[in-house]
Amino acid sequence: ERPTNAISAEFSSEPPEREEKEEEEEEEPEEPEDPDPEHMPEDTEAFPEKGPEGEIELTDAQLDKQGDLQGEAAEAMEDGNFAKALEKFTELIKIGNATAKMYAKRGQILLKMKRPCACIADCDSAIGINPNNALAYRVRGLANRFLGRWEQAQMDLSKGMQLDFDAFDDDAEATKAKKVVAERYEKVKDKQVKRRLKEEKKRAEALKRRKEEAQRLYEEQKKQEASGSAGGGGFPGMGGMGGFPGMPGGMPGMPGGMDPSMLQGLMSDPELMAAFSNPKMMAAMQDILSNPGNISKYQSDPEIMGLMQKVMSSFGGMGGMGGMGGADAGAAGGAAAGATVEEVNEADEVD
Repeated sequence: ERPTNAISAEFSSEPPEREEKEEEEEEEPEEPEDPDPEHMPEDTEAFPEKGPEGEIELTDAQLDKQGDLQGEAAEAMEDGNFAKALEKFTELIKIGNATAKMYAKRGQILLKMKRPCACIADCDSAIGINPNNALAYRVRGLANRFLGRWEQAQMDLSKGMQLDFDAFDDDAEATKAKKVVAERYEKVKDKQVKRRLKEEKKRAEALKRRKEEAQRLYEEQKKQEASGSAGGGGFPGMGGMGGFPGMPGGMPGMPGGMDPSMLQGLMSDPELMAAFSNPKMMAAMQDILSNPGNISKYQSDPEIMGLMQKVMSSFGGMGGMGGMGGADAGAAGGAAAGATVEEVNEADEVD
């Protein structure tokens, strides 16, 4: 008889040995990004307060106060006192009915104070009030540029220039940033394209390997089917399975030969083929076929009992699996219709 490990290897979905091991291509490291001398770290300080939501009716005194605060903020900006300018803009925004320009202006102050994240938050508020505010896009584009967010910076600066070309052209800082961002953005796009092509190549190679493996398994199965049909030797390598011609340990009640078409049908059953590639299932199957009474050991295992039921039902057209009903019945030559799993279980209970 052939050992169980030989049976498992023969029915395994994987080849016993691979002639060559597939070696993964070494990943080419991406080129490091050039350092940016003007890069700003993300600010963690709490963002300035925003104004009350919705439109409220302001008194004349409140409107006058807002006007005064804007003037004071402008003076502070000219003096380079950005902290005071921020304080004044925050005060006038909290009064209410803040405009997109107010938020964009405060965003400019925040960027001067090297607080790009707070700047972006104010520009988002400005764009939420007026989606066509050119200043908000321009300032947010600068903030993204200093954070190294080249893709967002490219979109914002382009939008700001589109909405107000003259104002953009007059802004020396924005004009300079636009050139830097355009160069960096092109490099980002090149990296994205290379990464995408590399991923597509990997997927194509993996698909090719899966197809080749599927073809190999298909051809192997066809060879096994052809070998079984030509030689009438039953399941290849399944020594000890009585009743199959050419296999030792014959079990009474099985016919002297096996219809090749039935064997081919068994071999083409994907569920059985999967079970035959499982060492656990094959070991249990051999144990039961060598001694039908051993089936009682597997009553609590629905997987094994289901397989045996399926195998025995497949032998129904051959007069059943004689001998599965017990050794005495097998010695008498087997019944016309072999015992079922349930009958074996009942016999064990009576014993």
